[in-house]
Amino acid sequence: MTALSDFPTPPAAPPRSEPKVPKYGHPSGHISEIHGLRGIALALVVAFHLFGNGRVSGGIDVFLVISGFLATRSLVGKAERGQVKLGQHYGRTFARLAAPALIVLAATAALMVAFIPQTLWTQTTREIVAAATYLLNWELIASQLSYGAAGPSSTPVQHFWSLAVQGQFFLLWPLVVVGLAFVLRGRIGLARVLFVLTAAAFAVSFLYAVKVSGADQAAAYFNSVTRFWEIAAGALTALALRRLSLPEKIKPYAAWTGLILVVTCGFVMDGADHFPGPLALWPVTGALLVMVGSTSSARGPRRLLETAPLRFVADISYELYLWHWPLLIAWLYYTGGERLTLISAAGVLAVSTVLAWATNRLVTRQVQTYVIEPGGPRALVATLAALAVAVGAGWSGLAAISYSEDRAIAAAARLATADPYTTECLGAAAMAVTSSGGSCRNPDLRGELIPAVAAIGEDDDNRSQCWSFEERPVRFSACPNGAAEGYEKRLLMVGDSHAVAPVGALDLIGKQRNWRIDVASRAACHWNTRPLGRNIADNRPACAEWNRQLETYLRAPEQKDFDAIIVTHSARKTTQPLAGETPYESTVNGLVEAWSHRPSKDVPVIALVDNPMFEPDTAAYLRTTLGCIQRHSPETAGEACGRPRTDVVVEDPHRDAVARDPNAHLVDLTHLFCEDRLCPAVIGNVIVYRDGNHITSRYARTLAPYLGKELAQIVD
Repeated sequence: MTALSDFPTPPAAPPRSEPKVPKYGHPSGHISEIHGLRGIALALVVAFHLFGNGRVSGGIDVFLVISGFLATRSLVGKAERGQVKLGQHYGRTFARLAAPALIVLAATAALMVAFIPQTLWTQTTREIVAAATYLLNWELIASQLSYGAAGPSSTPVQHFWSLAVQGQFFLLWPLVVVGLAFVLRGRIGLARVLFVLTAAAFAVSFLYAVKVSGADQAAAYFNSVTRFWEIAAGALTALALRRLSLPEKIKPYAAWTGLILVVTCGFVMDGADHFPGPLALWPVTGALLVMVGSTSSARGPRRLLETAPLRFVADISYELYLWHWPLLIAWLYYTGGERLTLISAAGVLAVSTVLAWATNRLVTRQVQTYVIEPGGPRALVATLAALAVAVGAGWSGLAAISYSEDRAIAAAARLATADPYTTECLGAAAMAVTSSGGSCRNPDLRGELIPAVAAIGEDDDNRSQCWSFEERPVRFSACPNGAAEGYEKRLLMVGDSHAVAPVGALDLIGKQRNWRIDVASRAACHWNTRPLGRNIADNRPACAEWNRQLETYLRAPEQKDFDAIIVTHSARKTTQPLAGETPYESTVNGLVEAWSHRPSKDVPVIALVDNPMFEPDTAAYLRTTLGCIQRHSPETAGEACGRPRTDVVVEDPHRDAVARDPNAHLVDLTHLFCEDRLCPAVIGNVIVYRDGNHITSRYARTLAPYLGKELAQIVD
């Protein structure tokens, strides 16, 4: 994956940047082990992705070290001799990177259209453009790590993040080296000054990585600044080896130790949870030990690393890395599976290997021979032209996707504004009829589907006034719905994100019955006296503060006119148990204790049973259910893409909590989501779920007549 001396050409034409010179103690000494090390690291990356359910092996960290090592060794030697021509250098470097990458990105765009749900086309195309311009890591941080996003695991170009980090380094590092050489002009040794500056940057980056990893591991994983210390480790080693060398007797042991560290890393830990924090020293140290332990001694690992299988993998390492991930993601979308089976993983590996070999021979080597080797500005001009075409095609694709989405949204607009109180068979109305033994048909709905698949991510009636999310300090707020003034009843809905999903329905109910229904919610939090459970433990202090503010709000004199308090939350979220309790029992006890704190026991608590949940995360839902809906008609998608009731209906603690409060009531609308055995994904031409566990605002609105009736029976 590294670009300098990294892409093998036919034996008759070796890369010019790695001349055969002494194996150590020289600015450009050749280290034979690097090529084999690259092969092993790549094999580990691909193997863990395909056969290890996406586990992070540390191979990328090895690649970053190698990048820093090779780039620094090559540039410093040339800069000292005044031989760096930036135009030619950038042309050689990025021509090697861009040619196969753009081929794979074009193929990925085709896979996107064929297999990925339309709702992801815009984001995926944005990521393809970002990948082509070496900015993907920042794009992922900005757009894919936000609350409710599908997450980077859903994108077929996720793996380009490491190429983005490398590309940014390859762009800036020559400027640093050449600029420093110009400033020093031989007065002080370039390598010595660069070593000091790089060591300082290494320390800053490492400390920053430790800090950011502790606060936001996902963002730290993709961040160029937090990753620089790994590249700098390779750069420092390249500079140190110009003057220093391990004793020959120690080298074999150092190299074998390093190789063992590299190979075992992925088996011992999942780097996704730890890197680039201190534990990334494991693969980084391993790579460095292999390089500093380079020796021709038979006791070292050189013979192993130069074996034909490893040479083959290393030769196609860059291309194999590029191909394996989009094929993996496309297969998961096609099958709707959450992970590869052993057979499918082997199939993806075989296809990826064939494509990598073909790309290496037909693209990479041809670019080396006909674009890079002739020298001059040809490589740089060709690379810039190819990138310009790719970016232009990407932005044209975004425009076309936007036009297509606008048409789909416009087509669904008529149905989206239909009155759920009067439109037959729309959404929950269809399930209400069939659950009572009847059949429901409305010719006006045939072929219609709301919300449009392309706009499902935006199908959300939630408003910022209705909920508290990540702000610090915690800010409690409630938003009014229905009749703002002159209302006959006033209700309060409290809970987590599942409490704001039906905001549109509550607004319809309020207007229909002249009620005011306020909504107050907190992400991953609900009204409970117990601390949150382990799966959301990091939100405990904020949730506890939100609960304190909620109870202060309820005791305020201006809030004494509530006629009922509606509660709901994700049934998958439990609280921390005390001794002798299960998490479920703890949640029930915490609910009962919280309800006992309401200002008046005469105010009823109405517990709304949580909706069924198809997937634990958005990425899985988009890959499976939404992809299935896109492949079927509105009339067949419900059953074809539905899930067994036993798989998606979760035991709700509100049931047991209600039984322990004399003025608590249960509202269960599960019959409007599920049949006896199946919970359809589409009901009455309405997509039920916006993501894995939140219902669409469109389906929520069709629940209004039935939820309003249940509430009225309690408060009237």
